[in-house]
Amino acid sequence: MVWLNKLSAFMADKLIYLLVIILLVVPLYPKFPLIGVAGTFVAIRLEDIVIAVVVGLWLATNLTKWKQVIWGQPINRAIIFYWLAGAVSIFAAVLVTKSADLNQGLLHLFRRVEYMSLFMVAYSALAKKEHLDWILRTLLIIALIVAVYGIGQLLLDWPVISTNNSEFSKGLALSLGPGARINSTFAGHYDLAAFSLFPLLVVIGMLAVKDIKGKLVVVGVGALSYWAMLLSASRVTFAAFFAASGLLLWRIGKKSWLIVWLVVALTSFWLSPSLVGRYRDLIVNQLFTWAPSVQAQADAEIPDALQPPAQPEDRSLNIRLRVEWPRAVRSVIKNPILGTGFSSVGLAVDNDYLRSMAEVGLLGTAALVLVFGRVFKALWSTGKIKMELGQIFPLAVACALIGLLINALFIDVLEASKVAIMTWTLLGLAVKTREISRS
Repeated sequence: MVWLNKLSAFMADKLIYLLVIILLVVPLYPKFPLIGVAGTFVAIRLEDIVIAVVVGLWLATNLTKWKQVIWGQPINRAIIFYWLAGAVSIFAAVLVTKSADLNQGLLHLFRRVEYMSLFMVAYSALAKKEHLDWILRTLLIIALIVAVYGIGQLLLDWPVISTNNSEFSKGLALSLGPGARINSTFAGHYDLAAFSLFPLLVVIGMLAVKDIKGKLVVVGVGALSYWAMLLSASRVTFAAFFAASGLLLWRIGKKSWLIVWLVVALTSFWLSPSLVGRYRDLIVNQLFTWAPSVQAQADAEIPDALQPPAQPEDRSLNIRLRVEWPRAVRSVIKNPILGTGFSSVGLAVDNDYLRSMAEVGLLGTAALVLVFGRVFKALWSTGKIKMELGQIFPLAVACALIGLLINALFIDVLEASKVAIMTWTLLGLAVKTREISRS
């Protein structure tokens, strides 16, 4: 065990640098597959190898003190309980309800272990206040590169690497078609939009701190990130961002900024034709269409899937209402306590809450609610706010998480690998920052 003690001492100050590598590689390196997983569209990628190495080193350095470092943190215990609930649901699905494949179920569980374990690693890595400066600089650099590359896809025809279907997931370099929304280095435009919540909320928080240097740079990065989010044309993220940012401004006492916040929201909405068009499709073609659409008489030789709808519709919402959500509800009814297992409801449900109830039932969903409940308890401050990074950063991340959970009403955002990895990493850093600021 002597070598473990030496390794632990060596890694004590090095873990933060390894974490910075993860923060850089995960959002910036496109999703090129390295090794395909048989029977799935999933592939092992560079980010998985980097994370495995970092988590392995972290585990090795903490084997002798796991009760203190791992089990001693209430949020960690809730995460482990969620993993156990997921494992129980898999074996119940395989042995009882026969609703999931063991290999695919375990693969989905291992993915969640991979993502959520980074909360523990990040919590351990942030050992002192000076480390927060490293993290914030890294996050700004990432946000800048992501935004510039996304805008370059639109204006300069830079390549897009997507995983939206089985062919794209092979790592094909594509170009944006007419009217397409930018992905940047992410797998899809929804992922890009969801990620943008974190740097944007952190930028707003940083601008509220008086002694922050280089505020013009911070404003510039925030403006480019906001532009990239608008170009993604995600309706739910647009609404989630302004709900979360408004909450942050109110909580830190910047109520006068809410006027600028409202002007920016209204102006940018009307200046984004794609976003306006998608909201119009939702309101006019879906919410104001009371009668169900009637399929017109069509040529018998034309398949139903190729026939145009009898009246305009919001296709993405209709897919949720008619296919994905009813399928998830059927799984909930089949086994409400344990669910029907990871992977049992297909590739997409487009509602993380329904997905959780369907796959891991009440038991697993309760565990996940416990995780987020403890995270919010650790991050949220009820007293007077000091305008310093140690208090502002955790609040900004908490508000970004609220925006992410709003996204989860219409997107499987917690299953999107790049977004999930960044989320759990930043949550771990924010919780540790909050604890350090109290001491």
